[in-house]
Amino acid sequence: MTDKPRQRARLEENYYDDKRKYQRQKEAIVEKENAFKRERSRLMENVYSLMPQSSHELQVLDASLYQLHETFLSETKRATRLLEDEVRALNSSFNTALNDLK
Repeated sequence: MTDKPRQRARLEENYYDDKRKYQRQKEAIVEKENAFKRERSRLMENVYSLMPQSSHELQVLDASLYQLHETFLSETKRATRLLEDEVRALNSSFNTALNDLK
């Protein structure tokens, strides 16, 4: 009898540890997105201060940086979706394991 409650407690502990791990990973992705946005803005401010705003090269640089930004965001969204898939699988495994303990 006491074995099942221990198994359940261990299962729940592992589940919540994994959930926290996934949450930290998602938070790290969001922080990297924000850092990237801040750095891009800082870089463009520096470039604008060095070059006249009407410069064609500046517009090309800005467009290139924007494309890089979009690519980066696409990758972070993909990574976030993968994490969310892992969380769904974790939830399913947890629920199955709980049902097996009954």
